[in-house]
Amino acid sequence: MSSAPLVRDPDLSRLLDDGYDVVVQAGHLLVRHIPYVTEAGTVQYGFLAYPVTVSGDRVVSDTDHRIWFGGSAPCDEHGRRLPMVNDEFRAIADGVQANFMLSSKPGPNGYPDQYTKVTAYTRMIADQAQALDPMVTAIPGAAWQEVEDDSPFVYRDTATSRAGLATVHRRFRGHHIAIIGLGGTGGYIVDQVAKTEVESILLIDGDHFDNHNAFRAPGAAPLETLRERPNKAAYFASVYSRMHRGITTHEHYLDEDNLEVLSGVTFVFLASDDALSKIPIMDWLETRGVPFIDVGMGIEEIDGKLTGLLRVSTSLPQRRAEARRRIPAPAPERDDYGRNIQTADLNALNALLAVGRWKRHIGVYADMTNEAFTTYSLITNEIANEDLP
Repeated sequence: MSSAPLVRDPDLSRLLDDGYDVVVQAGHLLVRHIPYVTEAGTVQYGFLAYPVTVSGDRVVSDTDHRIWFGGSAPCDEHGRRLPMVNDEFRAIADGVQANFMLSSKPGPNGYPDQYTKVTAYTRMIADQAQALDPMVTAIPGAAWQEVEDDSPFVYRDTATSRAGLATVHRRFRGHHIAIIGLGGTGGYIVDQVAKTEVESILLIDGDHFDNHNAFRAPGAAPLETLRERPNKAAYFASVYSRMHRGITTHEHYLDEDNLEVLSGVTFVFLASDDALSKIPIMDWLETRGVPFIDVGMGIEEIDGKLTGLLRVSTSLPQRRAEARRRIPAPAPERDDYGRNIQTADLNALNALLAVGRWKRHIGVYADMTNEAFTTYSLITNEIANEDLP
């Protein structure tokens, strides 16, 4: 069993949040990456272990004050075996065995909880190693921790557990998101959605990721990547798959012939700046009852300064007409003669407004407005909501 199913156990959650490498294996709680001093006076790493009984996501019983250690005999900073160390072999699992039993009873009632027991033994062993090398640590952090088998994340989300928001964030589960258009605002939508527990994220774009995209995208693309001119969807997938395991791509533009790639999605972000291509996509989504958010911006340069509006239009099955009225129709004359002005900060703000609206829609954030249309005015620094209930 990996560590994450036990996050709801209060003691083990504290250990994980502190950064301990904790896992339950073969009926034992293992705390790995424990620095200790050998009899030769060198610093090595071992593990602590003791048998536990787990019911659901809680540890319901454990041994007394004893704990077992895997490695050579832990010593003090001078290479002398610690008094609590006793020679006693214990098989933990196939290929995992402890060599010593440690016994340090704090009082007649033993250790009050799992957290106190583990941290007390860790200090007794690791403090000796830190006296020789202050840089060693028994809390290597979340990168060392395993995640539950059904988690979409590559590594553990300690931000959620530290804030006590695991129950709220479970509302992301079961959602399959598509993001169409990754040239500017869409990239920032990916950045935010990839940090949620949605089941899958489908990235769709048929264009290359070039220099001008890099200056409107989260993070910093390496020069070598820009020289290769990767597909936009492939580029963002390569970045965010390091965090989220459910990211897939469709490296082509959408049209009437390939809309079935959207089958199974539960929510769509439309971030393409091609108004004409959106029409069949919106028709397809509306016919199948899929909610979506369309984003856009209209920025102009007037007297040497930028002004304009950001827009977030939310289309839900029960209010399609309101959304369609507020999504700009194709305007070939503007496409021919206008400049498509975008800046990274406005792309990011447009994305954050859209993602915030989506989170309110699925119940992660409280919502008293249920608006279908939001604008941000650059010149007045105001956010306006329409279609209030």
